[in-house]
Amino acid sequence: MYHFSWLWFFVGLAVAALGLVWLRFYKEISDNMTFSYDRSKLIGLLLCGAGLIMMFNLHSLIFEFIARLIFGGMMKS
Repeated sequence: MYHFSWLWFFVGLAVAALGLVWLRFYKEISDNMTFSYDRSKLIGLLLCGAGLIMMFNLHSLIFEFIARLIFGGMMKS
């Protein structure tokens, strides 16, 4: 069942902000970490997406869905 959490909202906001900073400085980051520019931009976009998912506490629903797929009816609700 869905439950909004202020803690996860602020954690997700921080992760999304980190992704935006990564996208802003992707050239400097990729030069220092020997990534390609495209891979660095992809990492920044994934961080922004993960932050948005965490902000609205949807990651727990996704993890529960995957666990139900793997374990079936063995999980307690």
